[in-house]
Amino acid sequence: MIFLKLLLRSLIYIAAIAIGDPTDEVSENTKSYLSNYISKNVMPIHYKVQFKFISDFLFGECEIIIYIMNATQHIGFHIPFPMSIIRSDLKQINNNVPYEAKQELDSIYDDTIMLHYDEVLLHGIYILYIRFHIPIEYVTDTFATLHIGRYEIVHRNTEEWVIITGAQTKRQQILPFWNKPDLRISFDISIMHDQRYKALSNMPIRESKLMEDNMMLTYFYKAFFTIDEVVLMESSFHRINLNSATSMWCRSKLIPYVKFALHVAENVTIYLEKYWNNSKKILESTLLFTERKVDHVVISDLKDEVKQTLGFVFYREADIIYDEELDLVASKMRIARLIAREMIQKYIGNLLNPSYWFHQRLNEGFIMYLQEYIIEEALPNSRMMDLFIVQVQHELLDLNSYIAINFAVECNTYPENYYSSLSFLFLSSVKASIIWRMLERTLPPNIFFMGINKYLNNQFNDRKATTSDHLWNAMQSMMIELDFNYKLKSIMDSWAMQRRFPILDVMRDYSRNVVIISVQFNNTLDEEQYYIPVTYTTESNLNFIITCTNIWLTPSDSKIEFFLEKNQWIIFNLQQAGYYRVYYDTENWRKIARYLNSEEYENIHVLNRAQIIDDAFHFAIEKKLDFSIFWELANYLSREKEYIVWYPMIKAFEFLSHFIPLLEFYPDFKEKLKFEFLERNIQFLPWNLYTNSGNDHTKCLKQELAKWKCIITNNTVYTKWATNNLEWHLLNRKENKLLPGWKSWIYCNGLKMADRNIWEKILQNYIKTDHIILECLACVKDPEIIINYLEIKLPQILYYYPYHFKLIQQDFNLNANIFLFTLARNIKYMLKDLLNNFKKIKHREVNDIVTLIVMINNVYSKDQLDEISNFVKHEIEASIPILNIRSIIPDVEHKIETRWLEIKKQIEHFQFLYFD
Repeated sequence: MIFLKLLLRSLIYIAAIAIGDPTDEVSENTKSYLSNYISKNVMPIHYKVQFKFISDFLFGECEIIIYIMNATQHIGFHIPFPMSIIRSDLKQINNNVPYEAKQELDSIYDDTIMLHYDEVLLHGIYILYIRFHIPIEYVTDTFATLHIGRYEIVHRNTEEWVIITGAQTKRQQILPFWNKPDLRISFDISIMHDQRYKALSNMPIRESKLMEDNMMLTYFYKAFFTIDEVVLMESSFHRINLNSATSMWCRSKLIPYVKFALHVAENVTIYLEKYWNNSKKILESTLLFTERKVDHVVISDLKDEVKQTLGFVFYREADIIYDEELDLVASKMRIARLIAREMIQKYIGNLLNPSYWFHQRLNEGFIMYLQEYIIEEALPNSRMMDLFIVQVQHELLDLNSYIAINFAVECNTYPENYYSSLSFLFLSSVKASIIWRMLERTLPPNIFFMGINKYLNNQFNDRKATTSDHLWNAMQSMMIELDFNYKLKSIMDSWAMQRRFPILDVMRDYSRNVVIISVQFNNTLDEEQYYIPVTYTTESNLNFIITCTNIWLTPSDSKIEFFLEKNQWIIFNLQQAGYYRVYYDTENWRKIARYLNSEEYENIHVLNRAQIIDDAFHFAIEKKLDFSIFWELANYLSREKEYIVWYPMIKAFEFLSHFIPLLEFYPDFKEKLKFEFLERNIQFLPWNLYTNSGNDHTKCLKQELAKWKCIITNNTVYTKWATNNLEWHLLNRKENKLLPGWKSWIYCNGLKMADRNIWEKILQNYIKTDHIILECLACVKDPEIIINYLEIKLPQILYYYPYHFKLIQQDFNLNANIFLFTLARNIKYMLKDLLNNFKKIKHREVNDIVTLIVMINNVYSKDQLDEISNFVKHEIEASIPILNIRSIIPDVEHKIETRWLEIKKQIEHFQFLYFD
């Protein structure tokens, strides 16, 4: 025993020397050895802890049941910095014999305590009592996040406040601990707190007792979890109940703004409890009772968007609140996805063993897919899966035209740099989510989820049955009695290996009334193994509902032919279940266009209408389909009321918008951009902005089309309409509120034809409060007002800042940005006026070369570029010292040459697309 004591003291002596250089390898090795020595002798079994927040300290006292595995005279443990141990006692659990100890050598490492006993502690079970405190460092009396060693505490003033441990960092301890991070221990936690406030922890509340001095002692149910997962919360937050096990907590002022989040959390929780937990024995057996208790807590300055831990989900206020008067409707979808994702991870976790990188992609893709599926099931009006197709699948198809996305390849081998690797990982997960949907939609009804059920239940007998092979086999076994001749493993492996998307080539021989289906690939490697699910419907036999299929194109069955009368159309890829595009012969495209332009267009499923627009536009810009056919198809949109269908057209507008500035300077281009259907679309939507009519999708459609009508058509009717709404709003800004998402649009378009009086009124109203409106003031078309704005008003705005904001560089930068934005927006309309007043409008925070480059970058003709070039040369020849022009003239000339090359490329690209 003397030898052991000397050995330990020798180790500690070595550590004391090594601590002088914390980066020294000997110090780290010694610290690791000491930690291993501590953990080797002691195994914690149970913590009984009572916490209490008093003044500037968190006090705690805990009885830790420990098992001493080897006879020793030393008990060591770790503490989080800056915990201080006030007292420690030890006794055997059987005979309550106390052991005297002295605390020594605790300064060798800040996080290590070593207790030395004169008597030998034989192996057995003991109770180690420890009393401790942790200082709370208050930064301010207002809301702040305090960094205390390894963990953080959030604090608010006495009017409305919250203290939380464990909400921010990934791993932390607030108790004495042994270095066994994955060890699940039994915890019995209680919190002493002021009765005015509420105390929470990982477990549900078992009992609360009123104590002396208006204090409350709250007990929580016992449970097993790791020490890193312990969370304490004491707050004056308001509680909103979802059900007996689920609550949302927030500041009382936020209650009206968390209603939507509450609605989502409640419905998603009910769905998960009903259709996942109760139907899956494996989940019921592994899901902790504590995990069914979920407190959703909304705090203001959470570092991450969301943080999940045992029994809690923490959200950042800015990411979870929804104000119907201020926020865009699209914010609701973002909130729904955020909540659904966290609840799926909490209730279901990883479907497959995540240790394998391929499974990580599949797991992430599964969560992405399932969050959309569950939101749609829990909130049917959201139509989340439809949005997923047009927003996610369509976008990925576009990217996959240029980027190979093969999620069967390890990211450390492809692509090359770090940021590309991150993008590749994300895109791989997105592609995996789409493949999950394709699998669910193309298998016979219910097979997908029944197969997952069986896979999970199989883990009762084999805990290692957590690979994708086990999952595919479970699904395959559900189809034994079905006429399905393909192996799911081969199907899923082939899609994981696909680099680009395939194209289903549909050609019709009208002389023989035959449809011929084959597949095209943009990458020859993709031809080696593929399984393309084929679904279709015809004009005479409409059926867009059944998406399961036993028709698959494979290398051995690469072509299919069947009979079809020539006077009807055929549409493939029902509900766009397959991850591919469909290319038809010209006559079939025209047959579809004629049907869409009839009164019966709604007979085609909404997703297939969207698919037709998206595929046709893709093939048009790829020069595989004449643009005239695309416009025939798009023409029907003048009656289309579905945001889902309009979405791919809106994305087409974004692409075509690059050419819109050219139309003023190249009149023959206007005939090729046929936007007449957009003009007619105003007939069916309620366009007065002071009525909040329609569902969420209609509101989104109104906002998007209003924006694009003004961008594309430049029609004075819409400008006048925006002006009327602006004047109505200005009569009483508090009462006559503009709907969310419309403010910037209405101000900008309403100001286009504004006179000086209205313009000045808006400037004075917002000069101190809203920089977005300061940008909108640049939308006016009157050159005199713009020159006055740049010359006089913008410098005056800086004058106001010292009295209303602290004058810092940020204010100058904002003012300079507004100056440059105003130039960029108006230069093509007012080039002569701005050049003639160049000396007057100069901004003191923007150098001359930047000003000229912004002007050059926003003109669209050779004549305008020549005008700028002549202006610069004239100033040199006239020797007018407006600016140090001689030193920058080479840069300006180079920029003008570069800009002309850019314009020519735009013109050539337009001609390539539209001219034969």
